Amino acid sequence: MIEAVGTVLRCEAGQVWLTWQSQSACGHCEQGDQCGTGVVAKALVPKSNTLSLPCKRDFLPGTQLRLGIAESDLLSASALVYLSPLVGLLLGAAVGQWLTGLEGWTILAGLSGGTLGTLWARHRARTRQQRITILGVLGQPVANT
Repeated sequence: MIEAVGTVLRCEAGQVWLTWQSQSACGHCEQGDQCGTGVVAKALVPKSNTLSLPCKRDFLPGTQLRLGIAESDLLSASALVYLSPLVGLLLGAAVGQWLTGLEGWTILAGLSGGTLGTLWARHRARTRQQRITILGVLGQPVANT
């Protein structure tokens, strides 16, 4: 199980909206500033993500929740996002080469196939059931007094 920490934005009608910062694997090894990937990761602004999940209880905005996703779900989602455009590109190029045999049309067919693969992966990712679960509550928001 891969875990992350999310902050509750709002909770209503059996849904909780969460936000969290994307994390980079960089900065966790002994290479530190000598690694090019780590330097690039530090230069980029962390991305904030938003997600809604079904929940049976109400959480106050600002509550920290521990979230989890199974490794197999993450791997299948990654394969969908990365492999679908690649397969579309290769199939499009193969069909373009087979139909015309001309380099320009092969490139155009390959790019079209890659675009179709990307659009299909985007559609599939949106219609796919999310299996992210709330594992626990880490902390309640502190009230300003």
